Amino acid sequence: MKVHVKVPRWLGEIVKYHMERLRLLNLDGSPAGVAMGEVTRIWAETLAASGDYDEALDAGRFHTAFMTLARVRESWPAPKHLLEALPARPEPLKLHAPPATEADRERARVMLASITKKLRMPHSHESGSPEKLRTPKARG
Repeated sequence: MKVHVKVPRWLGEIVKYHMERLRLLNLDGSPAGVAMGEVTRIWAETLAASGDYDEALDAGRFHTAFMTLARVRESWPAPKHLLEALPARPEPLKLHAPPATEADRERARVMLASITKKLRMPHSHESGSPEKLRTPKARG
């Protein structure tokens, strides 16, 4: 049974580049040279299936993870080792609202005053006393 996973071009290129470098390190358990094409394809498909990756956000992370493997591994790694070495995505920059100027505050006061004035109900009686505002009782 052949399972095909769509591998983004950028991810396939990163995997190919770093797999060739790992192979040159001659780590214990390295695949035979003739098998590297298939090994690279399996790695790329495994990584592509493991998440929803974006080149702008993730290419650098994959390079870093592969460099970590090359630095710390003495034996041939599995894809799970790369995923464990994959750094977290950087936090997006948090944008803070600029401080309000005095002109901004004055505009806000004017708008609030206008809204407050529109929301006030006109009094139907000259005096706002509760007795005059009560509904008359029905006569029986």
